[in-house]
Amino acid sequence: MNETIVIQPSRLRVASLPIFWLCMEFVFPALYIFFIHSADHIGQPFKGFFALIAIFSLGWAVHTVFQIRRIFKTEGIWKASIGDGRLVWQSALPCFGLPLDLALSDITRGERLTTITTGTDNDTFFADTYDLHLTGGRVLSFDRETAGINPHRVFKALERHGVPYEEWTQDRRRDSKNTAKVREPAT
Repeated sequence: MNETIVIQPSRLRVASLPIFWLCMEFVFPALYIFFIHSADHIGQPFKGFFALIAIFSLGWAVHTVFQIRRIFKTEGIWKASIGDGRLVWQSALPCFGLPLDLALSDITRGERLTTITTGTDNDTFFADTYDLHLTGGRVLSFDRETAGINPHRVFKALERHGVPYEEWTQDRRRDSKNTAKVREPAT
C-alpha cells in the first residue's frame, strides 16, 4: 500500500481531555459552596478541611486552564503522516519521543497493552500504554495525552502499511489468577 495516510486532529480534540478534567475540578468547589458551607450540621473543623480541598481543586483547575490555553496558543500542529516508507509524527507541544521521523523499515511492531486493575473500592480501572518497537531493541512509549493524537489510530495506519500491530491485555485485578499478558485476536 503506497497511499499516504494523514492523521491530524483539531486543537479542540487535543484539548478535550484537559477540558473534561477542568469540569471535574470545579465539581468539589461547587459542592462546597452550595452544600457544605451552608450546612449547619457540619462542624467548623470539617468545613475548614473541605474548604482546603476546594481551594486545592481550584488551584489545580487554574493549572488546567493554563494547559488548555497552551494547547490553543501553540504555533505547531499535531500530525502523523505515514507514506513513502516513512512515519512522520509531529507534536505541537514538546514531549518525550516526539516529533519523530522514522523509516517504516526501522519499526518492528506497534504494541498496545491494556492493563486492568482493581481500585480501593473494588472498582475496575483500565489503562492503555502504547509502545513502538524499533530495530535494535529500542522502544518508544506514548500516551494519548502527551502525543496529541491517539496512538491507536497511528498504529492502525502503520498496520495498513505492513507494520505489525499487537494488542495485549494484562489482568492485574486483586483476585486474578493469571497476570501474564494475553494477546488479543487480530481484528
